[in-house]
Order: sequence, then structure tokens, then C-alpha cells
Amino acid sequence: MYAKSVTPFTPGNRRYSTPEVVLTASISALVDALFRTKTSVKGTFFVTLAFSSVVFAEPCPTPKGLSPEFGINRVIDGDTVVFDDGSRVRLTGFNSFELNDSGWKGRSAREAKRKVTKWLSRKKVRLAPWPAAVDRYGRLLGNLWLDDKYLGELLVSEGLALVVSVPPQNKLVSCLSSIEWAARKARKGFWSLGQLPERIQAMDKNGFRFGVGSVTKIIDSKSFILDSRLRVLLPKADPNVHIGVRFEVRGWVSRSPQWVQNDAPWTLKLKDMTNRVRVF
Repeated sequence: MYAKSVTPFTPGNRRYSTPEVVLTASISALVDALFRTKTSVKGTFFVTLAFSSVVFAEPCPTPKGLSPEFGINRVIDGDTVVFDDGSRVRLTGFNSFELNDSGWKGRSAREAKRKVTKWLSRKKVRLAPWPAAVDRYGRLLGNLWLDDKYLGELLVSEGLALVVSVPPQNKLVSCLSSIEWAARKARKGFWSLGQLPERIQAMDKNGFRFGVGSVTKIIDSKSFILDSRLRVLLPKADPNVHIGVRFEVRGWVSRSPQWVQNDAPWTLKLKDMTNRVRVF
């Protein structure tokens, strides 16, 4: 069950998405907290937040630490750019599809690259946070600040990128999740195609996936199987997973090890609990 969004986000409007009933990644932390209290009844969780005056969505906060200004040498794709000093930057908090994807995913990836190229053309940008962390590929990690908003806000609001939390580079996940919900409700970009979330039963390749399915097997307190197809590994125990419960999950899928392939040919190791949301 999802909520109605009152005010959709647009690049020129930083007041958006006042949900009445919400169960999205942006409040998964709230869900987890409530699960640990006595509001959980026999392991079944029902939540209704019907206070129209309560605003869960807030604009992404102004960064506290910014890099010096950089020019853009090259846009590799929707979530990776190269600065004019040669530094590669992997933008965090979201993921765009790959340029070599087929069908609608490939078209979405190309449109994301086109939009980013347009938005960054002849502009100076700053990276936040700063100093930036570096990943195992030597890329700087962060998000581009464009005077009054993050590049990630623009991409997610246009339905050209999906939010994903990869701690500790996840400071924008809450606000980006609100923007994603507004884009989803307004059927922006790939949300207009009716292809997302994908059915886990139809999952047939690795890479980044956003899918929905039901729990068909519980392995232990930190792992379960969706639709006899996808093994989900949690970063911490969740006693509220039960057979038949439906989840939306997102992250990078890989082939399961041989010993578990008969039960689930694919595995998704969640980086953060907010990357799985219960669906009613």
C-alpha cells in the first residue's frame, strides 16, 4: 500500500510530496524502529500515518562541506562523470541504468546521460561531501551540488535514476526517496512504462535490480528467498520476515553459489535495510 503524494517535486520547486500513508525507503528506519517496539502484533506490522499536517518529505539539505569548483571533462553515464582535473566521480545515493542495457533500460540510460550532459554543460560544480571518499576503483564518491540542488535530485525527479543506499555514502537517501516517490506517483520517466518494480519470478540476469516478490523460504534471521528465485541477504537480523510477506528490494544481483542455486539462482546482498520495503 502506498500513499498519495500531494505536491510533486520539480527542479524549481523544493516543496514536495506530503504523504498521508507512506511505506517507502524514506521511512524504512521508522518501520524498523516500530518493529522493535510493542506495536508489532504477532509478527505482523500494519501502519497507517493519516496526519495530513505531518510532512515526511524534506528537500535535500544544503551541504556542509563542499569541494573547490570543478569543470566537467566528460559525462560517462547518468551516475559517473570526469572532472576537468581527470578525477572520476561516482555519484552516490542513486543508480541509473547502464548504457549497454537493452530495451527501455538502455533508452533510459541514454536519456539520463543526455540530461546530465545538458545540465552540466559549461558549468562549474562542487562535490559534496568534501573531502570525498574514494572507492576501490579510485573514483571519488559524492554528489554534485549545482548552486541550489544536487544533481541526484534532478535525475530522480525525472524518473531517470533509482535511489539506493550504500552506507556510509547514504546521507541523501531519505530526501531522494521522497523525490522518487513523487516521480513514481507522477509517472515520470521510466515510471510511465509500468515496468518497475520488476517481477522477481522473471529475473534472469545480474546487475542492478529493483524487484518485487513474496517470501517463499526463510533461511535464517538474516536471509530469505523471494519467489523461489532470489536469495536476499540482510545486513542485520529481521525477525519480522514471514512466509508470504511481499517486499520490494533493490541493489546489485549476482549468481548464487552452487549450493543454493536449486533454491534460488540469484542473490542480492542488501547494503542497507532501507533497500527493502514491505508492500501491503
